[in-house]
Amino acid sequence: MEAIVFDKVNKIFPSGEVAAENVSVRIRKGEFVFVIGRSGAGKSTFLKLACRQEEPTSGRIWINGQDLSALTKRELPYFRRQIGVMQPEFGLLDDRTLFDNVNLAMLATEQPRRAGRKRVAQMLKLMGIEKRADFYPREVSMGEAARALLARAIICGPSILLADEPTANLDPDTAWDMMYLMDELNRQGVTVVVASHNRELVSIMRKRVITMSAGCLVADEKNAVYNTRAADAMEERRILNERNNRKKAGRLSD
Repeated sequence: MEAIVFDKVNKIFPSGEVAAENVSVRIRKGEFVFVIGRSGAGKSTFLKLACRQEEPTSGRIWINGQDLSALTKRELPYFRRQIGVMQPEFGLLDDRTLFDNVNLAMLATEQPRRAGRKRVAQMLKLMGIEKRADFYPREVSMGEAARALLARAIICGPSILLADEPTANLDPDTAWDMMYLMDELNRQGVTVVVASHNRELVSIMRKRVITMSAGCLVADEKNAVYNTRAADAMEERRILNERNNRKKAGRLSD
């Protein structure tokens, strides 16, 4: 069964920027998938569409068989409990300890206080940062902060993890530790989708690799290394030129 389905999805922002053009993809439950591409290729938008932080301009998206276009505002918070999200814009709060930062997810999902705090302690231990529980983000390393972010993303037991550049600003050893933790989660049945620029990690892990360029899905390979098309400026320019030509001809979907 598919965890994530995009069917001819387009996303055009009011500025006219095309972040997704005719994207169709199926990600099965339990897969580990990298989404790669140049800055502005549409990787982050892909993840935001999957958790309905953004809505498509056209096309349809299903998550665990649920049509996102049919979700009501009341249903949306409950839907999002299925998904753990790591994004740069949702970092740790500087005025809270690592424990309290991770506990935010338990409070947001209205978990019983005592059970929630016990779960936080267990999660910090699993991440190997239990001794940093009472430290503030400024007092820990970037790797420890990244582990706290991962703990917060998965503490409620999501079936899908969406991670946007989770190894950014980490040294190679710490980045590999982060990928190891995600791989372990995947082995436990969690569907993992990671947007990444890290060529070495992508190539070493040999997972499914989706390559995007200028909002278009240009490659989808299994057991793959980092696709050179992800960094190909000429490929991006070709897509943009073709899009501009279609736009002039009035054929671009909206």
